[in-house]
Amino acid sequence: MRKSILAVTVGDPGGVGPEITFKALRLLPSNRSSCVIYGPVSMLRHAQRYLRRHIPVLTPRTLTRKDILKHSVAWVDITGRAHAFISRHKKIKLNPIRIGKISRSNAAFAFAALEQATLAACRGVVDGLVTAPVHKTAMRMIQKHFQGHTEYLAKTSGSKAYAMMFVSPRLKVTLVTIHVPIKKVSGLVTQRGVFEKIFLTDQFLRSKLKIRKPKIAVCALNPHGKETGVEDEAVIRPAVRKAQGKKISVFGPLSADQLFHDAFHGRFDAVISMYHDQGLAPFKMIAFRDGVNVTLGLPFIRTSPDHGTAFDIAGKGKADARSMHAALNLAARLV
Repeated sequence: MRKSILAVTVGDPGGVGPEITFKALRLLPSNRSSCVIYGPVSMLRHAQRYLRRHIPVLTPRTLTRKDILKHSVAWVDITGRAHAFISRHKKIKLNPIRIGKISRSNAAFAFAALEQATLAACRGVVDGLVTAPVHKTAMRMIQKHFQGHTEYLAKTSGSKAYAMMFVSPRLKVTLVTIHVPIKKVSGLVTQRGVFEKIFLTDQFLRSKLKIRKPKIAVCALNPHGKETGVEDEAVIRPAVRKAQGKKISVFGPLSADQLFHDAFHGRFDAVISMYHDQGLAPFKMIAFRDGVNVTLGLPFIRTSPDHGTAFDIAGKGKADARSMHAALNLAARLV
């Protein structure tokens, strides 16, 4: 069997990303994948202490699969690239990592790691990408229009149809809209968008999770569906019918207050949610510790833990690495 390669970014180095990355990698079987960590070299000694091994440093510009496969874990230093991002801002230097703080330098490290790991994935040097959390406010200090990992990865890889899906053993949820104000959701829920998310979800369940005949449920946008709004019959139902015409086993729009209960108990393999909190509130209720964020529609596998930077506990050794461990395991399984 061809051994796979996972790129792992440490996220914002001032958050819990480095800690959960090193804790999770310690538990990942080395015979399944080689892992290459993208982060500032100043964290290398910390990583080696956690993983109890020597980690060789590789050069990003000349990185090849052959280089990585010589090691179970390797490191790519992105400090030089972080310096380049900081130098765009006059009279600002790349400072040491600030633990538990929003920092332009922290963001430069995080963005440089994301950029270099994504380029490696797009070139086929690595098979999958696992990203530790970043802080969006900090990232916008470096990239003004940064929306999130999902949008950045889709744009960089040229993926026009993509989706954010959350995966756990008991519940899988795909979002139609992502990080938008609630007052804008109705206008952003379109027939094309709903159909696209149904289609991507069905493909993922069949090709990656090997579910032969997946059943997908689609949430109504409004409470009790058509009883309280027009979007469910005018927009969502036509998208469901179009998907059914493509031989996809999909049902809806169904009232979300009942739907998640049914999906949790096995009636459906996945749920299509219209907006962020509609899907993530029930998902995180049951899978906060082991839920995984998966980006559908990319030319490579990408997973991440389903939580943020947790600045309040950063650097204290208290971070729970189960979601990161689940993200690594799922990525290894999918590639």
